[in-house]
Amino acid sequence: MKKIILSAAMLASSLFASAQMSQISGTVKPEKATIKETIALMKIEDGAPKVIATTEIAADGSFGFLFKPAYEGFYAVGSPDMMKGQFPFYLKAGDKAEVTFDNVNAEFTGTNTPENTVLSKWANLTKSLKRKSVYFMGSFSNYEDFFPELTAVAGQTDAFRKTIKTKNAKFNDLMRDLTVYDMDFYALNFLRTPRSKHPKKSDYPAYYSTIVVKNKFPNDQILGTLYGKRAMSMYAEFAAGSGADMNQVLSFLTTTTQKGEYVFYSQTMGMKSYDKYKAMIDQYGQYLQSPSQKKRLEVLSADLYTTKAGGIASDFEYPDHTGKMVSLSGQKGKVVLVDVWATWCGPCKKEIPSLKQLEKEMHGKDIVIMSVSVDEEKDKEKWLKMIKDEQLGGVQLFASGWSKITKDYKITGIPRFMVFDKKGNVVTIDAPRPSDPKLKELLEAELKK
Repeated sequence: MKKIILSAAMLASSLFASAQMSQISGTVKPEKATIKETIALMKIEDGAPKVIATTEIAADGSFGFLFKPAYEGFYAVGSPDMMKGQFPFYLKAGDKAEVTFDNVNAEFTGTNTPENTVLSKWANLTKSLKRKSVYFMGSFSNYEDFFPELTAVAGQTDAFRKTIKTKNAKFNDLMRDLTVYDMDFYALNFLRTPRSKHPKKSDYPAYYSTIVVKNKFPNDQILGTLYGKRAMSMYAEFAAGSGADMNQVLSFLTTTTQKGEYVFYSQTMGMKSYDKYKAMIDQYGQYLQSPSQKKRLEVLSADLYTTKAGGIASDFEYPDHTGKMVSLSGQKGKVVLVDVWATWCGPCKKEIPSLKQLEKEMHGKDIVIMSVSVDEEKDKEKWLKMIKDEQLGGVQLFASGWSKITKDYKITGIPRFMVFDKKGNVVTIDAPRPSDPKLKELLEAELKK
């Protein structure tokens, strides 16, 4: 009986897991195909597609993906290169969708969910606008044919929105917003495409005068759509007008995340120096606060930063044992000794008595000793216990693993001791250990400067 019950439970579990899987399948027509050999499945992250899987296209043009969606919302299939074709679809656990690609164009085929049935109708209604404004390479369109079509489709969008009545309220709200995002994107992107004829503002149809509205993006929903970041950025620039500065452009965005995405999108493209990176952080760092933005900043910082004596220090900020955030840049005016260590590191622990003695000898002087633990989050309690048991002084910070400080300073082994001067510049990122008298000599020399 127990075996029967166990087997039934295992079967139920297996069926449940299977029910959570979603399936995307389709065909790429070989005639003039822009997507060749492989096709990508993409999630939407921060208003842009990010590849999560690729698969080979079979000889007959067929392809398929079976995966568990990380969230309910928009995904895309096609090429990572926007100009070769990307097609959005809406997905929740257990859904199936079928798509056929013909050149850069795509459409839903077969039986689809109520959500993708609505999305399919919208894609068909705006197909020509997308072709002319996004996939403009090889298109002979100009404003004389695009503007009338934009006006005609805009005249049908209110009626279309009234047809969005699936049982999925979340989708209905997002889909109604998507109709606005898409129309604005096609209208604004068209103005940036190379053409044989270019319109004057007097040629613009009335639709362009409706684009700018107060509080256009009251939430970050646009960043869950395929071209969300581009659409949002172009909107803010269009609203601010030509010649507007960064602050004027940012005034047309609502949330900190939106502003951070625009800063990242507009400032980091082609960035090749750490000085420019730091200037961006100093001026706009208050907007770059989302976990995703911080993660991307860490990668960019590590890529751009090179260490040299007398050069500017790469900043870092971590919580201390009370949870208060403490940064390296916040210590200017004092010489800083940074100790990178971990509770599991034998050589690190061996230096603790010498470090404590050094701290006593430097007490009352303009010096800060910052100990940065690279213990993983799971060992945080162990770190806190060691601080208490060993009565560790100075500033104790927790980096939650091999994070920004180790990436920027290219630290692959610990302990590592680094010294920074009163102006926040690098003295050395490979200082002697506390057990070596030369470290004290180095610190005292810096204090005299």
